[in-house]
Amino acid sequence: VNHIDGSLTAIHFATGTVQQKAFATANGGQSLGSIPNDGLVYGDKIYLVVDQSNAVMVLNRRTLKLIKTISTTELMGTQDGSEPRHIIAGNGHIFFTTYGGYLAAVDTLNYRLTAKAKVGSYPEGLAGYDNTIVVANSDYGSGNGNISVVDLNTFQVDTRNIQGVHNPQKVFFVGDNLYVLDWSFYEGEWPNSVEKGESALRYVSNMTSSKVADAYYASLLGGKFYIISNPYSTPAYSVCDVTANPVSGVTTPLNLSEGVYSPAGIEVDPGTGNLYVLSYNAGEGGYADYSADGYVQVYSAAGTKLNKYNTGVGPCAVFFDMGIKAV
Repeated sequence: VNHIDGSLTAIHFATGTVQQKAFATANGGQSLGSIPNDGLVYGDKIYLVVDQSNAVMVLNRRTLKLIKTISTTELMGTQDGSEPRHIIAGNGHIFFTTYGGYLAAVDTLNYRLTAKAKVGSYPEGLAGYDNTIVVANSDYGSGNGNISVVDLNTFQVDTRNIQGVHNPQKVFFVGDNLYVLDWSFYEGEWPNSVEKGESALRYVSNMTSSKVADAYYASLLGGKFYIISNPYSTPAYSVCDVTANPVSGVTTPLNLSEGVYSPAGIEVDPGTGNLYVLSYNAGEGGYADYSADGYVQVYSAAGTKLNKYNTGVGPCAVFFDMGIKAV
């Protein structure tokens, strides 16, 4: 946020302790860079995508010491590699999107670019399915977002406009069924732009989509989506189970025993099923403070608050690794 240096917060389950600025501590005070946006654990390494620094940082999984800084602009070209956004991994590779409009595949042993594919405008989240990767092309909220399907054998791309999808942010698979987290979009120039559409989880089939549930943030475990809607007005929390009815699902309220101030994301622990809700703190005038430290609250799957941990500025992503939880 505001080009403030990003940080990594490590929460150690075994001891219940929290380590702020864990990357800087492990690396002699070195900056993590500007706006870390996503991360994951794969093999014995952690990969952090740092948007404004045009970098993917490779860390030792246990010590958090820096192994390699992958410059995405050097790897892919100044335009193509600009502003890496989201990351997944598999088959000995990391795959990440860039606002240059590309999906990149990088070998995790030699850090070389295996292939890159031109997808759509301002790609965000991605998911693997069979031998393909599906990418959500947001069009930066301008209303012409779409979906790209990349064949991993050939790296050929099939970009598809989906009826009802305008500003896709994330894609999910439950079995063979595709779901898209689609946000509202804007027409016209700021400050006179007009918000249109709605933010929703949508089921996609045969080039069309149907609304499953109101949603702005969503996380998936098994056949259940854990959802936050209306985060900037009156936040609502819910669980949408698509196991029995993939097209419309069954959505029930999730009543948190204690809410957060300004929700900024939700993730579910695949090991325990506990929920992690990210939040900003209050600033002057009662608005969320985008320049101050935030926090994460932990809940059981039923919504009972279990713990609260302070984080760095602008918590935006959660990933899990046995005894390490990082924000």
